[in-house]
Amino acid sequence: MKKFTSIDLFAGVGGISLGLKNAGFEILFANEFDLEAGTSFQKNFPNANVVIDDIRKIDLNKLSSQFSVKKDVDLIVGGPPCQGFSMANRKRIENDERNLLFLEFVRFVNFFQPKCFLIENVLGMKSENVGQDSNESKVMDSMREYFHNLGYAISFKTFKSEEHGVPQIRRRVIVIGTRLESKKQQLLRGEIGNLEKTCYSKDELVQQNESNIQNSLFEFETEFLSPPTVWDAISDLPRLKAGEIKEEYLSEPQNEYQKLMRDGNPSLLNHAATPHSPDVVKRIKLIKPGQNFQSLPEELKTKSHHSGAWGRLEKNSLCPTITTRFDTPSTGRVIHPIDNRTLSVREAARIQSFPDSFTFEGSRTSQGKQVGNSVPPLVAQSIGKMFIKDFLT
Repeated sequence: MKKFTSIDLFAGVGGISLGLKNAGFEILFANEFDLEAGTSFQKNFPNANVVIDDIRKIDLNKLSSQFSVKKDVDLIVGGPPCQGFSMANRKRIENDERNLLFLEFVRFVNFFQPKCFLIENVLGMKSENVGQDSNESKVMDSMREYFHNLGYAISFKTFKSEEHGVPQIRRRVIVIGTRLESKKQQLLRGEIGNLEKTCYSKDELVQQNESNIQNSLFEFETEFLSPPTVWDAISDLPRLKAGEIKEEYLSEPQNEYQKLMRDGNPSLLNHAATPHSPDVVKRIKLIKPGQNFQSLPEELKTKSHHSGAWGRLEKNSLCPTITTRFDTPSTGRVIHPIDNRTLSVREAARIQSFPDSFTFEGSRTSQGKQVGNSVPPLVAQSIGKMFIKDFLT
């Protein structure tokens, strides 16, 4: 079976890389700045070349030589910050320090000339029904111009995690880029059988490629007729009190999702409950499934909170978006459906679709960031299959 190749930038703990690996990609190289997240990546991908350092310090010629990473890789993925990208003026983009890391992603694309690339989590934009004068539209126009000049067409797509078998409501916008190639080039490589037209303008190539991207569909082969619920995801994990740690499963897998997450894994890691104070536990005990801080007596309500704070999850529903602070009840609906505590790292990882064999290193705070900042691996697997089916074969 052919292995497709990928590079993962701003890799975090490796949610995208895990999904790509399961879809049929070989991870040639990954870069992450954060030491604890990068250490977790190294442990979970022992065969990948990982550099834990500032991406701006990476010499691409040395990288290519040292790790035998050749140009013309299949896919480069990453989530570079691009907060200052709403101005359509190229000079202002390049002079805005907020875009320095985005320009590093561009540097990698320009050097390695991948067949495709993926940028995830772009400003929380919506890819549909964007007004012509909106900041989202300006971002799209700016990015299009940038990558067109490098020889790529791009398009924006949204994904919904629950549509890919993940027990979580999570929305993200991704940018998909494909290399602009004429019909003549494709014919020379034997990818098409006849040649109706050999000369296309750049605008025509852009239009063709962007149309191809928009018409592509995420492919996801699953036995799940509907997304698994919170309880489908975690009911085989042992019950915990605040501050407890357990390393043995409560039961055998109870459903297909749990079988997928267990995958024959014999031991349970990262299943530790946050040691809440007595006052916090007192509040949690008063909150029923589906309720939040509004159900508390006035004297127990905290002074600062948002609308979903101190929320308890419901067993038979989907989880809201897992964030980096799921160990803190004031941050949202992160209280266990039954136990009087917040979610453990393993429970949150299950809800993100990380298998139990995937481990998280570092402090509890860092582990929370590693889980919460990730693209769910099952979603990344769908994206990987889509690239293979629609653009790489």
